[in-house]
Amino acid sequence: MLQNMLGVSQFVIDTFPALRAVLIVLVAVSCIVMIISILASPPQTGVGNNAITGASESYYTKNRGTSNEGRLKRLIIICVIIIAVSSILFGISYTIYQPSFGV
Repeated sequence: MLQNMLGVSQFVIDTFPALRAVLIVLVAVSCIVMIISILASPPQTGVGNNAITGASESYYTKNRGTSNEGRLKRLIIICVIIIAVSSILFGISYTIYQPSFGV
């Protein structure tokens, strides 16, 4: 009742708490997937040595996007984007509607 007097629509009051819960779950799942994929990716040894030693890249390193390493890298990037967008949307939804308990 108090929120309606402050000018917040009933739609916002009904949907934003559920939206926030979905965003928090999405961030948590993305974080878990990102941690697992980082731990599953092989360590990158010798990164940046090509400029010093003059070694050419192999066929495997050139077409790494189709390998498991490339898939893991893409999954990590997708998780980071999901976390960033969900966090921004959560912040925006929190500034639009802040539930006041006990008022």
